[in-house]
Amino acid sequence: MFDEVQCGTGRTGKLFAHEWAGVEPDILAAAKGLGGGFPVGACLANERAAAVMGAGSHGSTFGGNPLAMAVAGGVLEIILADGFLEGVQVIAKAFHDRLETITKAHPKVLSEVRGKGLMLGLKCVVDNTALSAKLFENGLVTVVAGDNVVRIVPPLIIDESHVEEAAGIIEASCAELTEGA
Repeated sequence: MFDEVQCGTGRTGKLFAHEWAGVEPDILAAAKGLGGGFPVGACLANERAAAVMGAGSHGSTFGGNPLAMAVAGGVLEIILADGFLEGVQVIAKAFHDRLETITKAHPKVLSEVRGKGLMLGLKCVVDNTALSAKLFENGLVTVVAGDNVVRIVPPLIIDESHVEEAAGIIEASCAELTEGA
């Protein structure tokens, strides 16, 4: 069973993250990106796993909500359109490369770039909450995570100008934290 609630629906540049590893789950949980901001989730199962889920054995409070299904259908139409996921991979590589450059330039603040596609993380030397607060102060919203990481999870529709804007904020924030050290 794979939990692709956060990393699925195009976040890593493939429809589902497991595709990068060349394995297929028996059951897959999907949500978040599936609704493009609208609350929806899905439990996907292959034929063998689904065979043991008779009527009533797997339920959901909001299962089959027509509006949620319409939204998910619309999101999938966009994500599965020719070139969309390839575009995510291209912009993600550009963003990752920029973050690598920034990390090398600011070793007193950052030690590593992590992640796949547009699910990125900056491993911090400084406290991740300090970097996240500085980024927010300078106009970039991020989320802290375990192992002293700042997560960066932009929309899948960003372009080069967004990458440059975010990278500029990250670079300036790292410089400010270096000056304060």
